Amino acid sequence: MATANRLFRLLTFGCKLNQVDSAGMSQALAGRGWLLAPPGVAPHLNLVNTCTVTQRADQQARQAIRRLAREHPGVPIWVTGCYAQRASAELAALPGVTAVLGNQEKVRLADMVNSPAPLRGEGQDGAGVPAVVSDYAANPLFQPWRLRSFPGHTRAWLKIQEGCSHQCSYCIVPRVRGPRRSWPPAEVTAALRELAAAGYQEVVLTGIDLGQYGQDLNPATSLAGLVRRLKQTEFPFRVRLSSMEPQEVTAELLLELASWPAFCPHFHLPLQSGAAPVLAAMNRPYRPGDFHDLAQDLARRFPDAALGLDLLAGFPLETAADFEATQALLAALPFTYLHVFPFSPRPGTPAAALPPLPGREVRRRAGLLRDLGRRRKQAFLRSQLGKVREVLVEGPARPEGWLQGLSDNYLRVIFPGPPGWRNRRLLVRLHTVQEETLAGEALEG
Repeated sequence: MATANRLFRLLTFGCKLNQVDSAGMSQALAGRGWLLAPPGVAPHLNLVNTCTVTQRADQQARQAIRRLAREHPGVPIWVTGCYAQRASAELAALPGVTAVLGNQEKVRLADMVNSPAPLRGEGQDGAGVPAVVSDYAANPLFQPWRLRSFPGHTRAWLKIQEGCSHQCSYCIVPRVRGPRRSWPPAEVTAALRELAAAGYQEVVLTGIDLGQYGQDLNPATSLAGLVRRLKQTEFPFRVRLSSMEPQEVTAELLLELASWPAFCPHFHLPLQSGAAPVLAAMNRPYRPGDFHDLAQDLARRFPDAALGLDLLAGFPLETAADFEATQALLAALPFTYLHVFPFSPRPGTPAAALPPLPGREVRRRAGLLRDLGRRRKQAFLRSQLGKVREVLVEGPARPEGWLQGLSDNYLRVIFPGPPGWRNRRLLVRLHTVQEETLAGEALEG
């Protein structure tokens, strides 16, 4: 396929790691002569990077593919990502789909697009559409992205870990992302130096299960060990960590983070439930009391840190008493915001075989948790008034002459300032809550 001035469009669903994968695929395509299609311009190729963590994620991907087929008849649609890894035949049967690639094929996608011949003979679904979806080996290789840019963003994401070796009873992720694997520390350090040279002011270290970083390497290391190594270099940016499992937030890691000036005080942990019987049925390796102690420890070590929690509402074995226990635990936790997910049975997981709760009850419980999360977020925003936080300026905001950015403790902030402040880290005094945003005034210019 000739690629000079060929245009592509890429739709991304799901987690930050999927966004990193999409940035990597876009960079690889650009290196082979492809251009991102401007808004309103028909592409020569549509790419869809899917998520499959919930039924809703599957539905969104199917709807997007059907829409692309209607809007751009005859334009090839290539589908990849976690849904493609789990159920390639379902996607290949949709209108307009001409190829389905698994997660391990993402690093080869640009080569395949330029030379589609390798797709033939590697596998086909019932509709005759090529499906290249590799099963995971017992010890798959880590596939890095050496990303040089994130167009439109002042923050960079660096994937340092992939896969998960836990076996939570509701979760499809280990099946579609494979077992844990890590990027060696020397490679991580080299990639961070490249991002520093590119001028980024914040880097987010990310992975499917970031807390398992390094355990698969030889010699084995840990996330704490990586942080200790990175602290030896004075990078010109601040560093944020993506979500971590609570049992992997060790005392050693917290000691290292507390003495790292570059660390952004922000944690995101999947609690899922505050009831011991539900956690056991989920195969989660901690108890409510363990989580309570960890959250209190974080609040003590990192005052004003943002603490976000994931919650799974309406797990099949969750009784009314279990839900009350979750609410009681949340009332005692110093969290900042909640991400609430109604239970969604995933094919092939143990929880999918359990009798579900009534949908109305699942939605009711999810709604109560979301209301609690909104109230707690507002309380945290009010607690920041009068304080000074470091804000990375991301771009213009309303009203005219104002800027918006992200504080070190993960709050959206607006304040007056010139466009030239973009991609600068400024100290901002916070003085007003505007819905879910803080307004303030820069103390420097």
